[in-house]
Amino acid sequence: MKKINNKNIDLYDHPEIYYKDNYSDLLKLTNKKTIIVSTSYHKYITGSMATDFMSHSEENISNIGFIESPGAFELPLIIKMILSKYEPDIILALGCIIKGDTKHDEYLSSSVINGLRNLSLEFEKPIINGVLTTDTEQQAIDRAGLKLSKGSEYAKTRESLLKIIAMVKR
Repeated sequence: MKKINNKNIDLYDHPEIYYKDNYSDLLKLTNKKTIIVSTSYHKYITGSMATDFMSHSEENISNIGFIESPGAFELPLIIKMILSKYEPDIILALGCIIKGDTKHDEYLSSSVINGLRNLSLEFEKPIINGVLTTDTEQQAIDRAGLKLSKGSEYAKTRESLLKIIAMVKR
């Protein structure tokens, strides 16, 4: 797999660069209202979406937690552990699955997305599905970066979900 230099493409920097002054606070999950679980596999893609989400979120940065999962398959397990220990209002799961020469991407995508849905229902907590499933790396870059800005879409989804949940709980 080739390495990509973010400076040559239209991606946002990873939160550890963009939020370097508060990055250590992001890594603390206690008392966070929003927790981002982002894969370190394709980190340049998922980090871009995390930064885009945080910069467009109405949530104060001090209320956002950030943790990395090794890959997409591990997202449901890590999220289950977080939901069992902490009390976030919402979780954003970020990953990137790019089609290869086999059907591995299909099995992986299906497993991860079903796992996220099941956890959301089990814990009655919204989990935003930010797992990109693309045919090419360029499609992932377009979605995660300046061109399509999926992170800002996830921030809007977060706001909508929290408003709906507040209305339903009244």
